[in-house]
Amino acid sequence: MKPALIVTDLDGTLLEPNGRYRPEVLRALSKLKEAGVPVVPVTSKTASEVRELLHALGLSGPAGVENGAELLRGEGTTELSPGAIPYPQLLEEAYELRKRSGVQLRTLPELSDSELQALTGLFRAKLEAVRARTATCPLVVAPEADRTLTPLLPQGLQLVRGNRFLHLQGLHTKASVLPAIRQALGVFSGPVLAFGDAPNDLELLAAADLKVIVPREEGPNRELLAAVPEAYLAPLPHGRGWAKAIEALVSEAQR
Repeated sequence: MKPALIVTDLDGTLLEPNGRYRPEVLRALSKLKEAGVPVVPVTSKTASEVRELLHALGLSGPAGVENGAELLRGEGTTELSPGAIPYPQLLEEAYELRKRSGVQLRTLPELSDSELQALTGLFRAKLEAVRARTATCPLVVAPEADRTLTPLLPQGLQLVRGNRFLHLQGLHTKASVLPAIRQALGVFSGPVLAFGDAPNDLELLAAADLKVIVPREEGPNRELLAAVPEAYLAPLPHGRGWAKAIEALVSEAQR
């Protein structure tokens, strides 16, 4: 079954954990472009980060950024999703959450460039774009603290676990931007193929007709496997697995 639309996470899925991309990913993207299958990133990255990546990957947009908080259109403009909360407000809520819980969480402004570089694997020149948040507040905190923090959240906020950060955000998910993506592309029917590797990809996978879980080097995320048992498991980690899944699911459908 040839997909009408492909939506994909970036970090750890299409991209390597350090944000780089493999040549087999570029080849797969080129073949999809020739076949007329649009590929749309839906990521926790910021619009500033994704604008540059779209050009590097040969994609024209749109894209969903900051866990579905915002649609980045092909011409570079952005549109907030319903339920998105501005970053300055989220930052204040994060400080209050730390006070109420006693959990020693850390926010982006509290991380030095060296610490953020170590967390993301990115070059220092890329860090300004990582910090350019609009409507999500990444937190550095151990996963075991999630259960302590969640009951203390004010109404209208949620915590979403990604690969590196726990994201404090409004009541939106990566699936929130799917209708706007369809509208922007004029793709209103046909199967959607989604790729993800972390818990913040769950709703995106659930909303798709074809679902692919891309493993990390240590294996696939167990939470995703349990929540989406019908998903296809890519045979290799990160970009290599993404490209192999495209070959298996899309190339075969076109023969």
